[in-house]
Amino acid sequence: MRRALLVATYEYQDTGLRRLAAPERDVEALAEVLEDEAVAGFDVQVLMNRPTHEVGKAIADFFAAGERDDLMLLYFSGHGLKDDNGRLYLAMKNTVRDSLRFTALSSESVQETVSESRSRQTILILDCCYSGAYAAQKFAKSDSAVHTKEAFGGRGRIVLTASDSTQYAFEGTESVFTHHLVEGLRTGAADLDADGDVTTDELYDYTYQAVTAEQPGQRPRQFAETEGRTVVASNPRWTLPEYLASAINSPLAEIRHTALSPLGQLLQANNELVRRTAREQLELLRGDDSRSVAAAAQAYLDNPPPPVRPQPRTTRTTPTPRRTSGPTFSGAARATARRWRGRFHLPDQDWPILGLAVVAAAAQVVCAVLATARIWEMIVVAALAVAVVPAVIRLRANATSFAVGLAGPALLSTAMATGWITRELRSDLHPLPATFYLIASVAWLAAGVLGLLRFRRTPLSGNPLLIGLGAAAAVLVLVILLYADRHARVLSLDSNRPITMLRLSVVVLYLLTAVMAIAGPLIQFNRVFLVGWVVSGFVVLFGFLRFQSKTDLQQLVIIALLTVWLALGVAAVRAKKPGKPLRRWITAAVLVAPAVVGVGGIIAVPTAPPPPSAIGLAISPDDRFLYAGDVANGRVLRFSTTTQERVGEPLEVGAFPSNLIVEPDGSRLYVANANSNSVSVIDAANWTVVGEPIAVAPGPAKFALSTATHRLFVLSQTAATITEIDTETLSTVGGPLAAGSTPTDVAIDDRGRLYVSSRDNDNVAVIDAKSRQAAQDPITVGDQPSDLVPGPDGALYAIGRTSYAVINTKAERSTATRRDQPGEIRAGAVSNDGKHLYLLSRSGNDDTVRVVNVGSQDVVGSLSTDLGLPARMAVSGDGQRIYLSRFFGPGIDVLDSSGPKEIGIIDTNG
Repeated sequence: MRRALLVATYEYQDTGLRRLAAPERDVEALAEVLEDEAVAGFDVQVLMNRPTHEVGKAIADFFAAGERDDLMLLYFSGHGLKDDNGRLYLAMKNTVRDSLRFTALSSESVQETVSESRSRQTILILDCCYSGAYAAQKFAKSDSAVHTKEAFGGRGRIVLTASDSTQYAFEGTESVFTHHLVEGLRTGAADLDADGDVTTDELYDYTYQAVTAEQPGQRPRQFAETEGRTVVASNPRWTLPEYLASAINSPLAEIRHTALSPLGQLLQANNELVRRTAREQLELLRGDDSRSVAAAAQAYLDNPPPPVRPQPRTTRTTPTPRRTSGPTFSGAARATARRWRGRFHLPDQDWPILGLAVVAAAAQVVCAVLATARIWEMIVVAALAVAVVPAVIRLRANATSFAVGLAGPALLSTAMATGWITRELRSDLHPLPATFYLIASVAWLAAGVLGLLRFRRTPLSGNPLLIGLGAAAAVLVLVILLYADRHARVLSLDSNRPITMLRLSVVVLYLLTAVMAIAGPLIQFNRVFLVGWVVSGFVVLFGFLRFQSKTDLQQLVIIALLTVWLALGVAAVRAKKPGKPLRRWITAAVLVAPAVVGVGGIIAVPTAPPPPSAIGLAISPDDRFLYAGDVANGRVLRFSTTTQERVGEPLEVGAFPSNLIVEPDGSRLYVANANSNSVSVIDAANWTVVGEPIAVAPGPAKFALSTATHRLFVLSQTAATITEIDTETLSTVGGPLAAGSTPTDVAIDDRGRLYVSSRDNDNVAVIDAKSRQAAQDPITVGDQPSDLVPGPDGALYAIGRTSYAVINTKAERSTATRRDQPGEIRAGAVSNDGKHLYLLSRSGNDDTVRVVNVGSQDVVGSLSTDLGLPARMAVSGDGQRIYLSRFFGPGIDVLDSSGPKEIGIIDTNG
């Protein structure tokens, strides 16, 4: 155990003893550095301005508690006094100069107490002062002839003093002696032989040179009678000596071989940082191209050499200095400059890598703050990113290996985030938080590339346990891939973009993730590298894999994968030996295996039908049934609005049935098959498909139904035409009718006039359906209208991007009245009584349903939450229920219009 007792006195009851400025700060600074686990790790006790009897008892208890192997350190700062017989006393708060024997602490009592201690290692540090002044704001702290060796010497004891004989110990706001003592420990500058340990000899030599450089009139002394060396601290800023680094990186095997013996000795250092660095360098050399170097490095790792034992030493004193003159102004100025430079010394860090780590952590935190749909997952990722920053600081020079471990997973994370932003990959993240996720991923990738440029090439090797865990993780990723490939809802609303391309990007990313899982444990440059690989791998897994409240096979496999990944991290930290080098063909085969197995599994495993994805919605006039177009399987589903269960078997129609419309009497249902360019007709009463699909222009999307004329008008957005169908003969009438530029929807009024909205023209064209000529000038509505919603009493609502316009179709020349709304409106519906308008919009990651009172134009209810990106909306005839199809979620949302509020989800898989 390492124990320290620090005693300081700077306030005295005897007015003849001057108050000192330095001891208080001296003790605080020394206590801080001694308590630091990275430096000295002492258990420190401090006594400040205490009377003699308290200090005496504390010293007695301190040394009495010392065990044989304990390192005991006693420090004193204050006045040192001598009586008429030349005996040394340490002045305490109640010390009286005329009665030193009874009011001061004698050196004899301290010596006896130390001698009676069981400890074999004792360090006494005395920064004593009294009387006199010298130079500007500097005061001498001792009288002449303080014979420290005679007062405190003894076997197993090391004594360091600020001065002796006729020298003075100078103080200002800090003691010159203690200041340099602390700086030597705190900065590691006292590690003169660069072995990572600061011995008492090195500490004294460093302090002596620094003090005499600043104050030539003061010369510290050391007296020691010990065997071996006494390590007082570790160098917290130790780095590999330049000569060793040069030898390790030499192109000549003979020179690299010379670095092995010093590295082997460093394996036995007291400093954990030194031992760890030496082991990492030997692990690198273990894979050296030279067999002799590799074998010798492995031998040192398996059987480290015993540490070199220093020869016993006897009393050491300082040789007589050559210079005896007092301090000079230039010397004091240089010393002051050195001291301030030391105080602002930056720690030894890989600053570019640390800077990139800070950028990545900050970007991940911003992403977590902005994310709402996946907030807890992003918080976990941000916490991992933030934890990397102190890890890089702690690793110092070894941060390069850690950064190399970030490279592989960071590359995947960058590809994943890019896919989110470009919508090539599905994600609940809004583009803004996804952008910050991409910034963080690029920062990790840059750190990894920077580390790779600095990293020395080593042959690949493998630890069987680590490779086994990596292989298990790769297999679990492939299981998730097969499940996702067979059950994923991969859709495209753009008929020009093949769905297979979207699936291919997901498959490739999964295969690369499986390769990543095995590559890190297989390459395994060193433990620090693998820890970086595992940590960044967690970021990829948490970002890419999706967690759901419902537990299914995929969810269980994800949990198993994360468990295996955690075990891999633990095994990487605890691994003692890196394993033996692997042949390159074995390494290549293992890396290619996940991709081969994954592709083979996709080909071999039978394709399961995709889960239903209901997009188009319609409600029967009596509110008994809800019809839904399953765009994933080309079917139409029927559900009971009472039980919310499926009624009858799905009916096969064309490809991508995106829109539905029901006859007012509920007898028939018309289905727009967007990808097969046709319209299917369903007999709703018998639940059968009537005849063959009716061919129409490419990309049918919207309907307008006229029961008076028995006509169905089908708008094809791709062809920008309208196809007219006779609902009695179920055949097309005439040729295609031009719909104008960028048509978005079509409606018809009681007088047989067609209304066609145009996104680019910001207007609604009015066409006489019989003559196929313009009935009037287009009605300007603005705001890129996308949806036309017919209402009772001739009202027609043109839904724009952020507003809606009301058109009175009964007027001779129709006009529009515009109403602005917050958010981006996606769809609209109106109640049968015409009292309420329902608007579906999206802002950020939230979907919003608003209920607008048509009469007052006020919003009387709204619901904002993540509804799975609804694509269509249908409202029951009584206005009590709102149904939403979910593009990014299974099932159909059911809302109570009073509020509105969610009351359930219709399971489309039933």
